[in-house]
Amino acid sequence: MRDFNSGDINGDVTINDHSTEQKFKLFIHCDNDELLSEEQHRLKVLEKERKRKSTLALKILAGCGILMLFAGGWYYIHGQWDLVSSLTGFAGGLFSLATICRSDVPTTFEKRQLDALQEINLILRERDVR
Repeated sequence: MRDFNSGDINGDVTINDHSTEQKFKLFIHCDNDELLSEEQHRLKVLEKERKRKSTLALKILAGCGILMLFAGGWYYIHGQWDLVSSLTGFAGGLFSLATICRSDVPTTFEKRQLDALQEINLILRERDVR
């Protein structure tokens, strides 16, 4: 754009864009085959994200369980097993389980995928494909 209004050039510039290529397309403008392929793609993406989340949660739970067993064994071997140690271990276990339960809540990425899948499903139902 530096070349405009340089030297003896005066006047208006009109730029006509006659391209028909669209990068993004609304679901309502897609045909049934495109919607079905998009649905399969989003299901794969959603499954991959959920698998990643559950694997991470299980690794954290396994790590906490191993640490709790090690600590319990340590206290038992040294004869320091008492009610306070038991309650502390129980509270740590509950905290771990609460964290795992919280990991089941969908993330914003998952919500976006679920919303898109719901919209695709509604459009396909309106078109009597389902």
